[in-house]
Amino acid sequence: MLKDSYNRRIDYLRISITDKCNLKCVYCMPSKGLKHFKDPEIMTDEEIVRFVRVAHKYGLSKVRITGGEPLMRKNIIGLISSIKQLGIPELSLTTNGIMLSGLAGELKKAGLDRVNISLDTMDAGRYKMMTRGGDIARVWKSLEAAERVGLSPVKINVVPIRDVNDDEILPFASLTFQKDYHIRFIELMPAVCDEVWRKEKCVTAKEILEMISTVGSLESFEFRGRGPSRNYRIKGAVGVIGIISPVSDHFCSFCNRLRLTADGKIRPCLFSKDEIDIKTPMRAGVDDEEIEKLFCRAVQIKPQRHLLNERAGALGHLNTMSKIGG
Repeated sequence: MLKDSYNRRIDYLRISITDKCNLKCVYCMPSKGLKHFKDPEIMTDEEIVRFVRVAHKYGLSKVRITGGEPLMRKNIIGLISSIKQLGIPELSLTTNGIMLSGLAGELKKAGLDRVNISLDTMDAGRYKMMTRGGDIARVWKSLEAAERVGLSPVKINVVPIRDVNDDEILPFASLTFQKDYHIRFIELMPAVCDEVWRKEKCVTAKEILEMISTVGSLESFEFRGRGPSRNYRIKGAVGVIGIISPVSDHFCSFCNRLRLTADGKIRPCLFSKDEIDIKTPMRAGVDDEEIEKLFCRAVQIKPQRHLLNERAGALGHLNTMSKIGG
């Protein structure tokens, strides 16, 4: 078990395996698109698996695969299988759902435990606008496929944006009356992406909970372990409501994660400039002991908390979410 300088147990790794995506969501990617990493810049399957193996020795128990859109990566099935075979108890993946319906069964057989599907609206026209061209019908098929093969509980990530899709908070919450979905409302974060981010566009956790409480009383719902989501169940519902509040009410005191970017940098905090390059040493031929030292160093430099509210204008180092990993 590895703890950081603030006595937080670090046992969760988010791995971005590509910066490419088949959508251009308004809060994630510039309308003009991105200059993507070149193939040699991206970590190979073998390098990713090697790093997970090293981290697993120190108590890593949870891995989430992200992107960009991770299902665009070649050999995603083989990569999932290789990571699961290391003995990782909880292996999940975040996806936009466009490609998932055709891969759900294979992913489950390879060892994937569950999925988070990003879906910010249930209206086909609005979805096309927010994703700049996406087809919501493919996402609904993916939700059905994920349920069918047992990639559960299926979690749906919703980012409410004021005057854009905040009128859908109640319809999304109401899905939990019929389905055992985990609907996770995530506050809009200040990723540097066109002109989308303005603090007044962020619908706060408090506002979200106040809206949802109008359809039924909310009961706290605790899961095993600790994560960023504060969880509730509407009385009489079968599913779960999760609230993730990085802006209005940060969860840094029990943050248990590191991030590995697609180009091989360990990022101890999403909103920190600090990164540790592990790809270059790997390709220079260092042994696992040196990789272990870099991993432990990343844990020790993890900051106590982010300073979004204190330094909201000083986020020039924060690239689009697609580059860092969602």
